[in-house]
Amino acid sequence: MKDVYPAMLYKRYIVVSLISALLLSTAIYAPSHAAEITTPNLEAVVRTFGFLETLRRDTAISVGVVYAPKTAAARAQATEVAERFNAMPGPNNSVLRAMPVSADALGVTADPIDVLYLMPGASGEADAIIEAARRRHLVTISNDPACLGQKCCVLMVRTDRGVEIIMQTALAEAVGAHFSTVFAMMVKRQ
Repeated sequence: MKDVYPAMLYKRYIVVSLISALLLSTAIYAPSHAAEITTPNLEAVVRTFGFLETLRRDTAISVGVVYAPKTAAARAQATEVAERFNAMPGPNNSVLRAMPVSADALGVTADPIDVLYLMPGASGEADAIIEAARRRHLVTISNDPACLGQKCCVLMVRTDRGVEIIMQTALAEAVGAHFSTVFAMMVKRQ
């Protein structure tokens, strides 16, 4: 009887581990329409700006709110999110100046942009986003887990069940992003 009990526990452990891994992978790679843009998510994104050492703080912080160019609804949602950013104080009470930017216009816009916030669905334009981020040395941030799969966001920031921050280290290095040591120790890395 003693030999059977540890074997049963081991099997339960394996089953629970597999179920947990499946649920976690489903949560991380959920479809982009599942990424809701809540005020706590946007506030967490703004707080990450304070840990970005390569971000200028002597002027307003310009945030490009990047949306997929295919629908008018995406532009309307990006405009609404830009207005929400503009109503928030930046790190150390700096001013945020957010504007909607179509993903296909990133390569041609002359607007000064310090950070890109990727709307849900924008990761479908990953090549244009990555190219613009590398060329202009822009940190890309999103709360959409699809950006991780497309490797187009430096940071994925979510507040659904506590604060979750995942950094794509290869893209962070490619855009020249430097974060404070404390922040770098707190984030998960991919």
